Amino acid sequence: MENIISFKSFLSPSFIQLSDSYLDQKELFSNINTVMLEHDYIEKSYLDNVIEREEKYPTGLVTPLLNIAIPHTDPIHIKKPFIFITKLQKPLSFGAMGTDDVKIDVNWIFSLGVTHAETQLILLQELISLFSKEEKVKTLISLNNEKDIYDFFINFK
Repeated sequence: MENIISFKSFLSPSFIQLSDSYLDQKELFSNINTVMLEHDYIEKSYLDNVIEREEKYPTGLVTPLLNIAIPHTDPIHIKKPFIFITKLQKPLSFGAMGTDDVKIDVNWIFSLGVTHAETQLILLQELISLFSKEEKVKTLISLNNEKDIYDFFINFK
């Protein structure tokens, strides 16, 4: 069995926000929480749990061309699977994955909502695979509207 998941089943143009700027992670997560509650994708417990998980297990990741964060929480807080993409106008500080005290500035945030833990691992692998492909990342960085970013991900492979 192949461990490849189509991004299409997790994405919606409504879950892509560009040129946003936030004072801190809590403000970012509050915005995502509001949108995802409106669409009925998450439980009311989502916000507190994604903030708590990010504090304990940071998700900032340095890749060759850009720094990203991949925040997520336990499947119990998710009603329907999603990837919420935020391209920031101004970088936001996240803890570096696998560390307790290293901070990195990120410009892209891929908030994952999954209903099965094994799906989360596969999605993380797919995203990390994408960010190892320099030409694909250059294309992604150059995109400046929600539809183009949505099309990029649903056609990715």
